[in-house]
Amino acid sequence: MTVIRTAAGAAAVLLALTASGCSSSSDPGSSSSPTSGTAPSQTPSPSPPTPGPVEEAQALAIALVPDYLETIDDLYLDPSLPLDGIHQVAVAPEATAQATAIGKFRSQGYRQTGRSQLVTASAASTDLSNSPAASPSPVLPTVVVTACVDVGEVDAIDASGSSIVPSGRPRYLIQQLTVVNPNYPDTSSWRVSEAPNRQAQSCDE
Repeated sequence: MTVIRTAAGAAAVLLALTASGCSSSSDPGSSSSPTSGTAPSQTPSPSPPTPGPVEEAQALAIALVPDYLETIDDLYLDPSLPLDGIHQVAVAPEATAQATAIGKFRSQGYRQTGRSQLVTASAASTDLSNSPAASPSPVLPTVVVTACVDVGEVDAIDASGSSIVPSGRPRYLIQQLTVVNPNYPDTSSWRVSEAPNRQAQSCDE
C-alpha cells in the first residue's frame, strides 16, 4: 500500500555500502620488506526495485489528491476563476457536481477563507482493467484512495462577513476518492471521478 503523510508526499531509498579490508603483521624480530595492501573492495549497492504498473498507478493517484484539493480551494476562494478549471483534476460525475456546487456558492455571495490540508492518503484498492469502449459503461483503470483532510482552517462567510459554517463542525473529512485514467497509460491523465466524504473528529475514525 502506498502511503503519504503530507500534501507533497515523501519517498526515501536507503542504500547500504559494505566494505571489507585486510591487514598483515610480521613476526616479532624478523625483517620484512614493505608490502602493498589491497584496496578495500565495495559491494555494489542494490538498485531500488522498479515499481510495477499497480504501484505506479497508486503513486500517481495519490499524488493527484493534493492537486485536487488545491484546485477545489482555489475555485471557492477566487470567484473570478473559470469553473472549467475543475477538469484539470476531475471528470464527470465529480467535475459536474463540484462545478454546480461552486457555482451555487458563488451566486449566493459566499466566500471561502482558509485552505484544507491533506493529512494522509493511501490506496485502498486498484483495478487496471481498461475497456474504454465497453457498453453500456466504459471500464477505466481505477485506484480508490482513502484520504484524511484537515478543514479546521476553512470557513465560509456570507456577504456581511458572517460565518455560515455551523459551530462545532468536526475538524476532519474522511474522503473516498475514486481516481480513474481515461487515457491510460498516459501518466498525466489520472482524474477524480467521485469523492464522497464524511465528517470526523480525527483521522482514525
